[in-house]
Amino acid sequence: MSQLDFAGRVALVTGAGRGMGRAHALMLAGRGARVVVNDLASPDGGASTADAVVAEIRAAGGTAIADHHSVIGGGAAMVDAALVAFGGLDIVIANAGVISSDTFAGADPADWQAVFDIHFGGTVEVCRAAWPALVRSGTGRIVTTASSGMLGNAGLSSYGAAKGAIFSLTRSLAIEGQDAGITANVILPSAWTRITGTIDDPAIAATLQRYFQPEHVAALVAWLVHQHTAVTNEAFQVSGGRAGRVSMAAYPTVRLSESTPENWQAHAAALLADGPLTPLRSTAEMFGNELADADPAIRHAMNAATGGLGLKPTTGREGESLG
Repeated sequence: MSQLDFAGRVALVTGAGRGMGRAHALMLAGRGARVVVNDLASPDGGASTADAVVAEIRAAGGTAIADHHSVIGGGAAMVDAALVAFGGLDIVIANAGVISSDTFAGADPADWQAVFDIHFGGTVEVCRAAWPALVRSGTGRIVTTASSGMLGNAGLSSYGAAKGAIFSLTRSLAIEGQDAGITANVILPSAWTRITGTIDDPAIAATLQRYFQPEHVAALVAWLVHQHTAVTNEAFQVSGGRAGRVSMAAYPTVRLSESTPENWQAHAAALLADGPLTPLRSTAEMFGNELADADPAIRHAMNAATGGLGLKPTTGREGESLG
């Protein structure tokens, strides 16, 4: 099996001084990409973690520069650094983030907002700044970083909310980028990093340290950002050499013959029952299915108008009418 070649490609990796970001940068540089290694400067004025990663890349014969801008307010500057140093930008891996654990009620509002802004706002800013260059590339690639935290976790409401927002943002970027050749995918990784290193349980920490090296995540990401990989609008759970697709999905819908609060109370069991799941890949797909549930004829009209690419059939109790 031949090694994926990134010669001639330019990549920007945020939060690349440690952990997963460092693994992404090393993986791409080791396969020929020219890499902008972004991470904040050392507060004491010494060599930053980004500088150390650049030195590591150069020592191995690769090409990289360090960038010390924050993802908040510095997105345009780090993209400019790539353009000045390498003449273009093909790949963005939005990895930078912080974590703060406190209850929603107990968190300082400014601290809560800061965590949200670094994760979500930083991803937005960097992707927005990079977008024109990715369009010019013709094969622009974006990978963003969400988390299982978006599914809900006590004490991590800001982190989880930002990760959920990143998940949704990436889906929209994938749809908007199709005509320009841009792909966008999001990962929900688990790896041994500074964040997971704060876990108190020694057994969990030992398992993560032994099996969940960041390089496992970087391997999947490198495949996703390769110019010959056409995968887009997907989410992947990835950890320890394993990966699986993650999808929003809906249980079968229940339609009442009379829509009243009392009738929903009477049919709560049907509404909350498990059943076959229908993946929801876009707003248009979900909304289209709702329209077709109300009027099945619209499904045929929309499929005819789009050459069969309109609404997908739903499964289970779609349209089942209850008293």
